[in-house]
Amino acid sequence: MNTNDLFSSEKFEVCKDCLQIQIGKKDSEGYLERAIQVLATMDKPFLQETWDSSGEDWSKYIPQISSLSQHKGKKFSDSIFKTNDILKYEYLNSLDEEFSFSVEELSQLQMKWGKKGFETEDYLFLENEYHTWINSYECDSYAMEMLFQEISHKRLEIKKLRENNKSTDKEMKTLQDLLGSSNIKPVQETGANSAEQSTFGTLIKKYENERPIPEPDESWKDVDGIKKYIQVWFLGHLCKMLGVNNDLAKMYEDEVNKYTVETPDYDLEKEDGSI
Repeated sequence: MNTNDLFSSEKFEVCKDCLQIQIGKKDSEGYLERAIQVLATMDKPFLQETWDSSGEDWSKYIPQISSLSQHKGKKFSDSIFKTNDILKYEYLNSLDEEFSFSVEELSQLQMKWGKKGFETEDYLFLENEYHTWINSYECDSYAMEMLFQEISHKRLEIKKLRENNKSTDKEMKTLQDLLGSSNIKPVQETGANSAEQSTFGTLIKKYENERPIPEPDESWKDVDGIKKYIQVWFLGHLCKMLGVNNDLAKMYEDEVNKYTVETPDYDLEKEDGSI
C-alpha cells in the first residue's frame, strides 16, 4: 500500500519482483540504503527495531509495517534510526542537501505556516499532515481549513517535544480540544456513525439532503427493462382496469396492441355481387 500523496493510486505500481531486483539481495552493498529509499518513496516508516527483528529482510519487514495495527498510519517522517557512528545512511544525510524549495514555494509556505522556527523538514511535515487531514475528512469551509492547520502545527510541536524526551501533556490536551472543535474526535465519530446507521431511512435521508443522487444517463436508466415492465404490465394494467386514462394506461394499450391479433373480416361477396 502506497501513502505518498504524489501518487494518484493507493497501490505502489511496481511489481514485487521488480522491487526486489531494485533493492537487491540482503547482503549486497547498498542494500539498506536502497531499501530506505524505496520506503521514502512509498512514505512508509523505517523502524530500526522492526527491521532488526525481521532479520533485515525486506520481504519480511514490509508486511509487518503494512499490516500490524501499531504501525497503522505511520509515515516516513515517523522513522526511527539508530544514532551510533556505525550506521550512517548517505541517503538520509543528503536529504536536506538535495531537496530545497523554490523561492516562490518557500514564500507560499511561509505565508501559510509562518517564517520563524521552521526548517525544510518542518514544512514538509506540516504539508504532509495538512493534506492527510483534508483528504481524510470533509473540509468545506475556511474554518475547517484553519482548524486542520492548527492541528498540523500541534502535531509538529508534539513530535519535537517527544524527540527531546519532554512532556507533551499540555499539547495533547490542546490537540484533543482542536479535534473536538473540528468534530472529528474518535468518540464523536463513533457517535455520529451509530446515529446514522441506526436506521436505513436515516442514511437515505442524509444522502438525499446533503448529496442528492443525480439523474442517470439515458443509456443507464432502465438497462434490464424492469422499470418499463412494472409501468406497463402492473401500473398501466391497473389504470386500464380502473378506467383511469393517463400515460401509463396509454403505454399499456400500445404494448398490448403489439401482440393483439385482430379477427380477419372475410367478405365473401365480390363487388359485382357474385360469389
